[in-house]
Amino acid sequence: MQANKTIFFGILASVVASMIFVAGGAITSAFGQASNVTSSKAVAPGIMQGTVVRDSAVILLEGKTIPANDFIHLYDTTPYMIKSGHIAAKLPCDASSTSPLKILIGQAPNLKPAALEFVKPLSTPGKMCLYHVDVASQPGGQAGIITDIAIQNPTSTTVTFPATSTVVIGVDEITSGAEMAAGANMTMSK
Repeated sequence: MQANKTIFFGILASVVASMIFVAGGAITSAFGQASNVTSSKAVAPGIMQGTVVRDSAVILLEGKTIPANDFIHLYDTTPYMIKSGHIAAKLPCDASSTSPLKILIGQAPNLKPAALEFVKPLSTPGKMCLYHVDVASQPGGQAGIITDIAIQNPTSTTVTFPATSTVVIGVDEITSGAEMAAGANMTMSK
């Protein structure tokens, strides 16, 4: 009987311990964190503190459509901002390796096109091209706060995605401080 109690309390203690993270000397309950938190990281005072996560979203777009001048909202970390992340997108492109579609980043309602880098070895100009970009919030900086990721069709025709069209979003670190901007409509820059 005593051995059963010891095993039970040992298991209970390990479960409770796995739900608590120690960060910078403070104990934080895992229930108060995002469900995909894998660890916490202390940062020197005066620097934005972040929570290390590894969250990935693979969005398969084959057969989906985006009407003219419309968008699909893909990812949102509100009320946290993305401190470190990456986006890769395999999209239809023309012979000059340019896609008519835009990946938008920012804080809704203010989203701007990301500066995507073309990945030549994994692209077929005139058909499908791979692009990627690192993303990181810079409050007060040119990048600004990034909480939202979307794909936009800024053209005057509906786009239907061909086979293998994808967007992969990886978020490595988030941090608090992304207060919502006023306004109810999402605006998109061209």
